[in-house]
Amino acid sequence: MNRFLLPLLILLWSLLYTGWWNCNRKPLCSGEPIVTDTTSMVVAATPAIDSTKMTDSVKVDTVKVAATPEEQILFTPLDVYFKVNQSGIEKTAEVETFIATAKKYFEKYPDKQILITGHADSDGSDALNQRLSENRAKQTKSFLQKEGIKASQMTTEGKGEKEPIASNDTPEGKAKNRRSTIRLKE
Repeated sequence: MNRFLLPLLILLWSLLYTGWWNCNRKPLCSGEPIVTDTTSMVVAATPAIDSTKMTDSVKVDTVKVAATPEEQILFTPLDVYFKVNQSGIEKTAEVETFIATAKKYFEKYPDKQILITGHADSDGSDALNQRLSENRAKQTKSFLQKEGIKASQMTTEGKGEKEPIASNDTPEGKAKNRRSTIRLKE
């Protein structure tokens, strides 16, 4: 009997001690509901650093969490795809959701902006692809303007073929790289 009693007492003591320790450290055992607020903006605190004394090994990183469902949609980049050597946009359900969300958001925050970045595949010269990507960004801006978003709330840029999201070795990859990316500017 002694052979079982000692391990049993040790087990009971460890369970009781663990329960006491966790209840004193965490609010889980208090019976109060734990509230998680997902609607507030969270920014990680960073220490004040003198930039003149900053070395390459020191990095300051901030983490932003979208505060509202609108911001979650608008901060997630939306890719709009184009056909070869074209800058016309197809209106999809995803684009319509983004536009409706952006309109509501800009009513609340008129000082915010959308960044529209045009991209191209690797077909053609660098200069042609840069011009094509800029035209795609402008076409996307014009499309969004016709849908009711103010021109002053949009910024455009062209990246040419510099930032592919897929390989330019296949037709499918090239099709994914012919795009404009729309997102809320931070």
